[in-house]
Amino acid sequence: MSMTPPPDAAGEAGRNMMRFSLVVLAMVGVVMFFVVTGRVDMSEPVELTARVTQPATWNAAAPLELEVALTLANNTEEALPLELPSQCEIFRWFLTDKDKNLVQSQRDDEPCVDLPIKGALEPKHNMTGNYTVKLDPARVPPGDYILFIRYWAHELREPVTIN
Repeated sequence: MSMTPPPDAAGEAGRNMMRFSLVVLAMVGVVMFFVVTGRVDMSEPVELTARVTQPATWNAAAPLELEVALTLANNTEEALPLELPSQCEIFRWFLTDKDKNLVQSQRDDEPCVDLPIKGALEPKHNMTGNYTVKLDPARVPPGDYILFIRYWAHELREPVTIN
């Protein structure tokens, strides 16, 4: 009668860990293959992006303007309904300091057409908008801020440095 030695617990645990590592590595490889080949889209279904620029250097005696270029992308396979109770609501903004204390907000006395607006953004398309944000240099000295943007009811926080 032959006796087999009892299994080595440490050796068995090591082999199980190696098998688990290989399975995880294979899963990551499969996911990366589908992402790289474009078979899986990692982008958000609806994505709002902004590019904020400051055309002129801060000057205490002159109004400060920021140029805001927005892109709303519909990355879905269906049309994205766009509907607002007023055209005045298409683009809204306010500015906070880095601790999120309100510094300045959009004034409501700017001219706009106060009528409902309705439309749609086609699948796999995007739309852009260019706006000027006018800031009071007495309220907004040079420094770091956060520009909160609302465009077609989609919101975005964009860090801004005033020079």
